[in-house]
Amino acid sequence: TCRWNSDNYGVRPNAAGQAYYDSVAALYASWGVDFVKIDCVDSPYRAGAIRMFSTALRKTGRPIVLSLSPGPAPLSKIDEFRKYAQMWRISGDIWDHWAQLPKQSWTQGLLAQFQTAAEWAPHVEKGHWPDADMLPIGYLGPRPGFGNARQSHFTHEEEQTLITLWCMFRSPLFMGGNLTHLDGFTKSLLTNAEVIAIDQHSSGARPLIRNANHAVWAAKSSNGNAVYIALFNLSDHGQTIVYPLQPLGATSFAVRDLWQHKNLGRFDNVRAALRPHASALFKLSY
Repeated sequence: TCRWNSDNYGVRPNAAGQAYYDSVAALYASWGVDFVKIDCVDSPYRAGAIRMFSTALRKTGRPIVLSLSPGPAPLSKIDEFRKYAQMWRISGDIWDHWAQLPKQSWTQGLLAQFQTAAEWAPHVEKGHWPDADMLPIGYLGPRPGFGNARQSHFTHEEEQTLITLWCMFRSPLFMGGNLTHLDGFTKSLLTNAEVIAIDQHSSGARPLIRNANHAVWAAKSSNGNAVYIALFNLSDHGQTIVYPLQPLGATSFAVRDLWQHKNLGRFDNVRAALRPHASALFKLSY
């Protein structure tokens, strides 16, 4: 049994275990399944289960995406993750809290994900995606899996920051809230095509600045005609963040605010006055 969930059973890494996983994979393929997430394999790391289940899926002849969970996935196993899976969780469960909760080490706050994402960012590549976990935004219910049914405890600023970081990092995007109770603000985040395009069509994401007070991330557009830059206020107080653009390859850029859908003009820096835990996201055109 899984050490943290007695409902979850694994099998021994032997011929009988492989035969069992083969039968499960064949059944899923006969149903037309496109995506399988297997749990209790990353922490602690269970190489045998990952290898066997991946092998079983490939035997079906059907292209089925394999997602590994829960995290934190060990960075030292990056080559094995790429060999056997398409997605793997990089952290513990992400829930709707900014800082780390006391005595809840299995759930990671949004703030801590900045460090984790920075460590994994160099390893994002087509077909193999470090997974920052689901989006605990909007209405979490009727049975959220942690706590009582509720509207996400994230502020609007924190929800936007979460989407901004996930898209810059190019994490797979899975809505963790209840779509039948979707509020207007959360819907606006999930349907912003200019922001989602960064997740789907960018490369080279990396943190330019990362300290206790703020972070700055940059990425390139897929066609090379633009740069994306995100400013994050990580502090509990409002602050204005200014970042000069010359290091990004030009003396000035045409700046567009992607959350506000506004062309701002041509500048040699980007600046934003941000509330606590808030973010800004810009497209910079040459």
